[in-house]
Amino acid sequence: MFGMFRSSFMQAGLLASILMGISCGYLSVYVILKRLVFLAVALAQFASAAVAISLFVGVNPTLAAFIGVMLGALFFSWPALGRYLPRENAIGTGYALASAAGVILIAKNASGEEHLLNLLYGNVLTVAAEELWIMGGVMLLVGGIFLTFAKEFIFTSFDPEMAQTVGVRTKLWEVLFNVSLGLVIAMAIRLGGMMLVFSLLVLPGYAALLARCRVRHAFIWSVGMAVLAGMIGLYLSFIWDLPTSAVTMAGLGVCVVLGAVVGVMRSRVARATVAPRNPAPLSMHEEEA
Repeated sequence: MFGMFRSSFMQAGLLASILMGISCGYLSVYVILKRLVFLAVALAQFASAAVAISLFVGVNPTLAAFIGVMLGALFFSWPALGRYLPRENAIGTGYALASAAGVILIAKNASGEEHLLNLLYGNVLTVAAEELWIMGGVMLLVGGIFLTFAKEFIFTSFDPEMAQTVGVRTKLWEVLFNVSLGLVIAMAIRLGGMMLVFSLLVLPGYAALLARCRVRHAFIWSVGMAVLAGMIGLYLSFIWDLPTSAVTMAGLGVCVVLGAVVGVMRSRVARATVAPRNPAPLSMHEEEA
């Protein structure tokens, strides 16, 4: 098994899978808690559209993805956005327009079909060393922010109304979260493609919370499942000659199913523990009554 990782491109693919698994898997819990699944896919689509523009005009794709996602994250975090249009509607509109722009620009490209597949599904086996360094730096930056301000992020994710009541600047933390999420998406989408990044941002956290893990444990399990699915997907795709991203996404789907099964089992055990097995014996006064 480990002999396949002797080649440089397999080592790069393994490192890319680990970096994406750690960063996206950690943020996945927040995405589920804050109900930002649609925002995650919209920002991923913004990155794809920006990359399509870069291929059309000849700009660096990584820089274009970063700019596109940052613009989308700041726009969706704009406090006055909800006054004119519900935020969900704005996110949906942005997703639709970004999708249309990306498809149109890629269609006008000479190798449009190849670029479209690469944007959607990516290929961790073709990752360049400089992209790995950039992703590693982004992971350290975002990880440092979230570990330093973990209490504020968790508080505003669980109960934003209460956090605002006690004086926490929820809008500030929301902007910081969206920008951090966009930064990870912009870099990760260059490694694994839009569909894999979206799956990593949703499925691991969903599986961990379905299994009724505590919040702290959910982060650990989410990261572990994301990394493990990436490594197994890389291995199985090499053996069976299948697309790495698709196999990894299938592995994440298995994690969700297992999480649901574990959650149901833990619920039954909890109910059986709480319910008394035998009725308590009556006292002497109760019997006389």
